[in-house]
Parts: sequence; structure tokens; C-alpha cells
Amino acid sequence: MENNNQDSINQPMVDNESCCSQASCCAPQSPIVHEQPKVGRNDPCPCDSGRKFKKCCG
Repeated sequence: MENNNQDSINQPMVDNESCCSQASCCAPQSPIVHEQPKVGRNDPCPCDSGRKFKKCCG
């Protein structure tokens, strides 16, 4: 008996409708802009606990 599944495993997959062939999939995205600056590890925690961020919520 011949196993046709083994032949398909070793062959590269050719798909003309892959994700990267669509412009909407791989189009460059706009950068993420945060409203507030990033909280440093040694900065006070934004939850107003009075502790450092790394000891509280970080």
C-alpha cells in the first residue's frame, strides 16, 4: 500500500491565497501611541498604594 500523506508532508505547501498574498493582512500598521508614559519599576504605583510599582502591581 502506498501512503500518499507522506508525499504531501515533504512537499512545500503552495497556496496562492495565503495570508501574505493579501494586502490587508501584511500592510504596515500605525504605531501604538499611549496616552500616559510608561510606569518605571521604581516609580510609585499608579494604584495609589504608596508602594513602588515593582513591589505592588508590577
